[in-house]
Amino acid sequence: MFTQIVLATVWIQAARAADYPLATDDAFCARVQQFIAGTDMPVDNVVYQEDSYWTTFKKSKPQAQPLTTHQYAGYSLANGERADYPVTVACKMKTAERIRTANTGMRNVAIADEDSECQKWQAVMLDDVYSALKEQGGEALLDRDNIELADENNVLVGPLWLRPEVYQVAYRDGDTLKLRSKALHVEYRRFMPVPRSFMGTHYCTMIAPEYLAKLIQGEAEAPPLQD
Repeated sequence: MFTQIVLATVWIQAARAADYPLATDDAFCARVQQFIAGTDMPVDNVVYQEDSYWTTFKKSKPQAQPLTTHQYAGYSLANGERADYPVTVACKMKTAERIRTANTGMRNVAIADEDSECQKWQAVMLDDVYSALKEQGGEALLDRDNIELADENNVLVGPLWLRPEVYQVAYRDGDTLKLRSKALHVEYRRFMPVPRSFMGTHYCTMIAPEYLAKLIQGEAEAPPLQD
């Protein structure tokens, strides 16, 4: 079963509300949706419990009206061990194009002409997490110049996005920490050999703020790339 968290007033202006940027709060994927689609529309976010990845989360679909996203946090590290903090976050969202076509009657609402990438959100989150750690007086942080974003891994169909469940979101390359994301971006008005329910969707798998903070503080160490 899953727990539904209704976030009817999650706005871009409140992007640092609640526990973000140092925790995966219940508004996390709603916040990512607003960034990805460049919108200030309110978002309902459905949060799934651990171990529901292959049951309810797998079957879930985001909606453009009302704008609804789905969020799953994974606790497994790349070596298969379970952490006591979120390691990955998977977000199921809608594209800006689909949101616009489904909400044509709304006025004074911002929606971008095209989507941003999952990795662009990770760049924003990295800056937010790093700044928050510095403001807390964090010492011996990993040098910001030693953290890079890897090329985004774009897949074409849902099964390739879902598998593997334990997707390696961070790896060590010499002295550099590299952050990975996996995306499924299906445009709404373009013919693709996928079920209609997938049209106009944008899915992201990325690093959780808790894991990123521990890597930056040296409390965890990313392994070399394993896949």
